[in-house]
Amino acid sequence: MKILFSADWHLGYVLAGQFRQPRLPDQLRQIARIAAYAEEHQVDVLAIAGDVFEAQDRGAARDAVREMMSALAVPLARGMRIVAIAGNHDSDYFMETANVWLGAQAAGSDERIIMRTRPELVTVEAGGERVNLALMPFPTDSRYDIQAEDMGGAGRRNERVAKRFIEVAEELRKQASAQRLPTVLLTHVTVEGTSVGAHRIQQRDDVVVPRGGFPAFELTVVGHIHKPEQVGSAPFYYVGALDRMDIGERDYAPRVLLADIGPDGLRDVTPLPLDPTPFAAIDAASKDDLAAAHAQLERPDDTLVKLALHVPFGTHTAPLVESARELFPRLYGNVEHLWQGAETVAPSVEGLNPADVEGTIRRYLGEQQIPDEERDALLALVGELRAARPVE
Repeated sequence: MKILFSADWHLGYVLAGQFRQPRLPDQLRQIARIAAYAEEHQVDVLAIAGDVFEAQDRGAARDAVREMMSALAVPLARGMRIVAIAGNHDSDYFMETANVWLGAQAAGSDERIIMRTRPELVTVEAGGERVNLALMPFPTDSRYDIQAEDMGGAGRRNERVAKRFIEVAEELRKQASAQRLPTVLLTHVTVEGTSVGAHRIQQRDDVVVPRGGFPAFELTVVGHIHKPEQVGSAPFYYVGALDRMDIGERDYAPRVLLADIGPDGLRDVTPLPLDPTPFAAIDAASKDDLAAAHAQLERPDDTLVKLALHVPFGTHTAPLVESARELFPRLYGNVEHLWQGAETVAPSVEGLNPADVEGTIRRYLGEQQIPDEERDALLALVGELRAARPVE
């Protein structure tokens, strides 16, 4: 059986800031390549290890799902299945709704499309071979039936969730062992000892599972860490993200993993490259600098550009920014101004009350161009820290 693994699609993600850049076209380009691989290698199952969707409001989500299904139309018509689990960015309600909606549209009476928000052992069959998929979404209290308790803070709570994750993984391993079928673990979590941290998740909200806590499966494929890597020498892989998400990932080489699994277990695992979107950080002080930077880019029309301007304090930079937008159509975020010769002066903020520390922090966060869920998480942390401060 041929299974193609991917993760961290974040369909519908938009780079925020003054110059917003939707990423759906990049994502669809990668999915089209995945579809081509699926046909070239006659893939039976496309398995997605979490964070499938980013846009989950009606219009954007509907567009993202429709375009995804269109890009995968050929292998789906041939009979390929999609199996996906919920990551930390996936809404349970949206995943479950998409599961019903897309499943109703899929050809055939069997479960052609499976999206799961809770742990489950699923058996798939193709070409006379059967393989188990142990599906373990990103662990939360509700997904893993953990009773809410006061465990003394976020750290203790995450330890409790990690312990439950290991228990459930072992339960699924025992079920699979009783069936005497090769089994793949598909999950979305931070494994202790990885070289990079989880993407866009607060440390207090992450769940870190020790590598030694994972039961042995024929193959383990994990999402959540956007950098592809093999963990140790066993067949235990972070598959990596569908595409580079931002400038911090400009050196990542996105890929998918093609696994060949038979009745006797894993035959082979082959990484297949994707077509990463180029990113560039450009520093400039003049239009000549911008032109020189443009000349050095291999794909200037495709490159997502972060711009920093080094100019004398007080310079009117609108013409420079406009030139940058003409040269770099995928300029994104906020243009950074690194003023030269500016005196360091303590800012004066109208309406600031030095006695209202929490109010000041809330006001500052409310003015920042960050996703709502990150702002909410930061505000919740501020409240916790303020509540836990020593009484004077």
